[in-house]
Amino acid sequence: MKIEYVNPFVEATVHTFKSMCGVEPEREGKLELKESGFISTYDLLGVIGLSGGVKGAVLMTMNLDVARKAVGAFLMEEIPEANNDLMDGFGEILNIIAGAAAAKLEGMHVNLALPTVVMGKNQQMHAKQGSPWIVIPMKFPEWGKFCLEVSMETN
Repeated sequence: MKIEYVNPFVEATVHTFKSMCGVEPEREGKLELKESGFISTYDLLGVIGLSGGVKGAVLMTMNLDVARKAVGAFLMEEIPEANNDLMDGFGEILNIIAGAAAAKLEGMHVNLALPTVVMGKNQQMHAKQGSPWIVIPMKFPEWGKFCLEVSMETN
């Protein structure tokens, strides 16, 4: 996977949260390449498949408290507990990020699958050998850490 494919996802993440949630996330630490094995995630995990001129996926994961704050800001209402609004809002934020990033990938026709959101403790995502993931640690200075991950190959 080419590193220049990652920047549109980071830019779309920052822009989406800044414009739609009133909070500006920052990258934290170094990018990590996960070539195979398991990727640890936080309590809430959203993933969208990418197809068309590319194949792959984009994944966002955060702990429940951070997700409740982010989705609450997005929906402009408090999210006191894990519920349908949290899950749907989290998926919609990820969908907006993936769509904005796909639009920036010039010359590539990128189709997005519907987002899937999963909740639970100690989840792990399997990185299939031959389909590496770029792990991008991020944080909201006000709320806490989250992670954006991208796996993408051109066809």
